[in-house]
Amino acid sequence: MDKPIVLIMCGGKSLRLWPLTEYKSKNFFDIFGFSPLEDTIKRFLKITSTENIFLIANIKEKDAFSQLKIIKKENIIFEPESKNTSAAILFSLFNLKKIFGDDKVLIITPVDHLIKKENNFYKSIISAIKIAKSGYICTIGINPIYPTPNFGYIQIDKKLDDGSFSIKRFIEKPTRLTAQDLIKRQDSFYNSGIFISLLSTLDKEYRQYYPFYEDFNKLFTSETISNEHLKALYKKIEDLSFDETIMEKTKKAKLIKGEFYWKDFGSWHAIYQILDKDKYGNVKKGKVFIYNGENNLIYLKNPKKKILVLGLKDIFFIDADDYILLSNRSNLDTLKLALKEFKIK
Repeated sequence: MDKPIVLIMCGGKSLRLWPLTEYKSKNFFDIFGFSPLEDTIKRFLKITSTENIFLIANIKEKDAFSQLKIIKKENIIFEPESKNTSAAILFSLFNLKKIFGDDKVLIITPVDHLIKKENNFYKSIISAIKIAKSGYICTIGINPIYPTPNFGYIQIDKKLDDGSFSIKRFIEKPTRLTAQDLIKRQDSFYNSGIFISLLSTLDKEYRQYYPFYEDFNKLFTSETISNEHLKALYKKIEDLSFDETIMEKTKKAKLIKGEFYWKDFGSWHAIYQILDKDKYGNVKKGKVFIYNGENNLIYLKNPKKKILVLGLKDIFFIDADDYILLSNRSNLDTLKLALKEFKIK
């Protein structure tokens, strides 16, 4: 198999993991006992080469990325600021076309996934690559386990001859009630955020649907690409996701089912599910003593600090350098909304 290109999306703001992401992005979290970024790179090294793995990241994290030993420095693409996934992917696409031309397969993947049953994962990727070579943008849908507004959903339409499904619609982070309805219908999947396509297919779809395609095209066809011109372009463009710009409009979208263990650890809900718990369902990081409490997540960054927790249930307490998050489990979904008001106080 011709080795695909892999683009790892590393530029998200990670607001659902505040306050820790006030200081460090989820790319370099050490809360798991492993690096999410390095884990993602190693996963794809089993199907491609180091030369074919690229990162798209925010220039603000350049120093942190410069410490990476597992990836080639020239394979890290830096954006002047984060303007969501549409801009990040197109900026990467123009860089990749200069290196590889138009005919290579590109796998686009988020950085914040925990994947087990990797043999099944690779089978899904290989199936998606076959579909992508026929001129489609193939995504992988994950069987939903529980209704949550933290994930996007994809509703399928018909099963096709190649084993994939046509897509009826994308639903971006619905309410919990809507998510419950989608799961009951048994025709909807979590949106994994993994997309596989030929570079040429992506270029055509961006040219047709993305309002700022020509601005990028002019920049990359000019004799020189200065940082000043790039910054000016990013100031101009809108904050748009790849789903809303391309996937919700394209006639080239297909989905295959992912028959592997998948977890998005981009929220405190997911962190709780992933990390080890005591016999009462508590996750404890630091010098934490919980008396008569259950299903809590208590995180202390300061190794000298101690905390005594009495009789609490379903509480999330995250103690960082300058900020503390205190929430019950049911209100965590409002974190991003609450931060908008909190930040202006």
